[in-house]
Amino acid sequence: MALLCGVLTNKHAIAQNFHAIQGSSYTGAASIFNNPASPINSLHKWDLNLFSVQLSNITNTLYFKDMKLPSISNASIQLKEGRFSRYNHQSIDLNLFNVMYQIDAKQSISGGLRIRSYAHFKTNSFEVNDSTDRMDEFLFNNRTTPFIQGNGIHAGWLEGNLNYSRVIKENNLGRLSGGITLQIAKNVSGAYTRINRFSYIETKLTPTDTVYTFTGGAGSYAYSSNYDAISPYINLQGNINQMIKSGTSSFGFSVGMEYILYDQSVTVGENEPKPYHWKIGMSIMDIGASNFKTSEYTGQFSNPTNSITDGDLSQKLSNINSAQDLRDSLATLFGTVTPLSPTFSVNHPTRMVINVDRHLGKHLFINGQLSLNFRSSSSSNKFNTRELSLLTITPRWETLAWGIYFPVQYNTQGQFWMGAAVKLGPLVAGIHSLGILKKDPLLNGGGYLMVSIHPFNKKMYTTRLDCF
Repeated sequence: MALLCGVLTNKHAIAQNFHAIQGSSYTGAASIFNNPASPINSLHKWDLNLFSVQLSNITNTLYFKDMKLPSISNASIQLKEGRFSRYNHQSIDLNLFNVMYQIDAKQSISGGLRIRSYAHFKTNSFEVNDSTDRMDEFLFNNRTTPFIQGNGIHAGWLEGNLNYSRVIKENNLGRLSGGITLQIAKNVSGAYTRINRFSYIETKLTPTDTVYTFTGGAGSYAYSSNYDAISPYINLQGNINQMIKSGTSSFGFSVGMEYILYDQSVTVGENEPKPYHWKIGMSIMDIGASNFKTSEYTGQFSNPTNSITDGDLSQKLSNINSAQDLRDSLATLFGTVTPLSPTFSVNHPTRMVINVDRHLGKHLFINGQLSLNFRSSSSSNKFNTRELSLLTITPRWETLAWGIYFPVQYNTQGQFWMGAAVKLGPLVAGIHSLGILKKDPLLNGGGYLMVSIHPFNKKMYTTRLDCF
């Protein structure tokens, strides 16, 4: 319970969703993040994605206080007041030097490096007050709450991707392509916590003196053992290298197919790609899991001792200087302490992605994408991550060098977001939700930035699609 209260009373606690380019024939190397079959249908023979980063966040409890654009220097992250069930879901994706090369008109290879992180946190309904700074204040506000319960999961890993896509069948009507991406991961950061039905009673000793005594509940927490390799005597780069070296390795893969229905009304030259009416893709993404060694300074705790009060808990946790101190202090507060399994596994965000792209003519397109997660991040007995996007509709105007995009999405928490993005030569930049621009917004949305170039030859074909 201390862990949960610590997170929730701290007022300053701080996948791939490039919606603009979904379905685009100009995407190149980055298209493997959406469908492994797409690179062979790119209009570029070479594509080098130098850098891209994406952040998505869905919450009903964290907001920017005093954010006034264009200056945000006075803004701070705060907890939304009120009594309700709380959640925060986040994904971060950083990509470096992803390259695509089309061997010939039938085959393509791609590869690159990624850094990925997912975090999910959810609780039952309870009260939070903006002035809540101490544990006794939190317990006072929730004295009518039957129990406190919540769970959280995090996984972060380095990933190398190797993709192969090819044309399976082609005729005058269209062509079918398929692809597979192999993923080699170095698992760097993993953690989870479970808080199960913590309860307490209120006792008034005097009109001004109230004590809260814990009566039941259980909890557990774990983190990957490579965090124990961090040393205050080593610089930041040294600690990062040590964490990576101490991490475990795992493998995964993604598969997909894509069908293009040609526009028969347009006559093209012998060396030009045929414009399409429809492009339809289906893929299964991120099949695999990250495995972690459990730190010895973790455990499962149950049966709070009868004499433990909020004052005892605050005192026990006031002088924590290490993970071992935390584990030892919690052990004195509970009657039962159970070691955890020596390893734990966090499933990657496995999902089915269905993408439909319609070419309307004159550089206008409309794209629809449905992303169906195979697992829930709220599972009580398994550790899962998931993507945050569910259904996205993206109208776009796009040429080789320019683009304007207006993605509208319905996410996995039932929120509607309207975003915007632009392409200016090698740069694509966008935000997931324009709602982040209003006063004191919830931290819903995020954004993305991508820089790509096309070395050696400008593109695979010179076509009328780029006459702008």
